[in-house]
Amino acid sequence: MTFIMILVSLVIERFFHWTHLRHWRWFLLYQRWLGHSRVANWSSIFLLIVSVLPPVLLVGGVNFILSGFLYGIFKIIFGIIILMYCLGPTNLWVQVYTSINELYKDDPNVAIEQVTTAFGISMPDTSQAFHQAFVRAIFIAAYKRVFAVIFWFALLGPAGALLYRLIALSATESPLDVTKLATKSQQVLDWIPVRLFTFIFALSGHFTNVIAQWKKNLLQGLDANKTLLTECGVSALDVLNNNFIPEDGSAEKEAVALLDRVFVMSLAMLAVIVLLM
Repeated sequence: MTFIMILVSLVIERFFHWTHLRHWRWFLLYQRWLGHSRVANWSSIFLLIVSVLPPVLLVGGVNFILSGFLYGIFKIIFGIIILMYCLGPTNLWVQVYTSINELYKDDPNVAIEQVTTAFGISMPDTSQAFHQAFVRAIFIAAYKRVFAVIFWFALLGPAGALLYRLIALSATESPLDVTKLATKSQQVLDWIPVRLFTFIFALSGHFTNVIAQWKKNLLQGLDANKTLLTECGVSALDVLNNNFIPEDGSAEKEAVALLDRVFVMSLAMLAVIVLLM
């Protein structure tokens, strides 16, 4: 059942664009309400728990209740809806290809500003620095928007996917004083799936190059998650020339192609695990 839900959700996310249906304003409003309630003076750890736990328990409860209806069909539909909602919030493939197309229109400087804002990149000094940063940002976005959510969905069901997304939202924008704690919590949640994700890079790209980077950072602390993602991703590509990245958009397209292979490989590994269980 889990494999079917993940497969359907990935296919929809890959080939269709429905980002406009994802809204998390309700969560920020809920946190803002907590900030004006009696719990506002609680410690950050209790504030984070109180803000994240009720929605997660609600989704887990509904998922459990639906297990006994119509051979689990409602549970599958519910799981797909929750997983699709927790991906993103912006469609990775649409945003990357749109950004590449915009870069080669009349005013690339405007496009560069848009890309740096969309992917959280610092404004680069040179075109090469921009493309280096853009390619690395694609790998980080692919992990945070898609793979991490799928990993926790596969492990804990819809409640796991929602848990990760709410922690990630709290780490980036929150009216409560929980940002630092949420960031650290997200790093903890990322430690294992980042290493699995980057290992699949080796199976889908340049195995030797990726494994060298993977082993170098494998046992490093939480702060190494980002480095592991970016360096393993770049090492897996077939576009580097003396560590220089082409500036014609081919590197970004190759990064997306690599990610497609990675997600197909992930589904194959999940299918094998399901068959063996």
